[in-house]
Amino acid sequence: MPILELSKLFGLPAHPLLVHAAVVLVPLAALALMATGWKTAWRRMYYLPITLIAGAGAVAAFLAKESGEPLAHSVRQAGKRVGEHPEQGDTAFVFAAILAASCTALFVWNRFGEQIREKIGWQDKLRLPVDENLALYLLCLPVAAIAIYTMILAGHSGATLVWKTNR
Repeated sequence: MPILELSKLFGLPAHPLLVHAAVVLVPLAALALMATGWKTAWRRMYYLPITLIAGAGAVAAFLAKESGEPLAHSVRQAGKRVGEHPEQGDTAFVFAAILAASCTALFVWNRFGEQIREKIGWQDKLRLPVDENLALYLLCLPVAAIAIYTMILAGHSGATLVWKTNR
């Protein structure tokens, strides 16, 4: 059952409009994170915009998921199959949200890590073979890759569903 009843935007079906926002923003944030996180100067400059894009992508993925549920219900009532697309959309949303949370954590730690460590008394306790910001970035790379993969999977199954239905 959807949390929001979102079936139309500006008189048009909401799901296709919202899906396009998620399909663009989530991979864009993931690729930008992958491209910029390995260099300290780029992390300082780009983590905030990447976090904002990832957050917008997660919101768009949530809205797409919510608007897709009534659409899937009406397609099923018409006697047609929706296949695995609704579940793939749910998974894509989950990883979009995890990506947004990871980007937020990276931004906060990169920007305020020194103050956080001082406040909780970790100045000398955390010893890693690489810079801790780089280590956190490396931990987030699989999340970014999975977010891209799940978004492609959901997008492809949705496109296949639409084009098979309209032929």
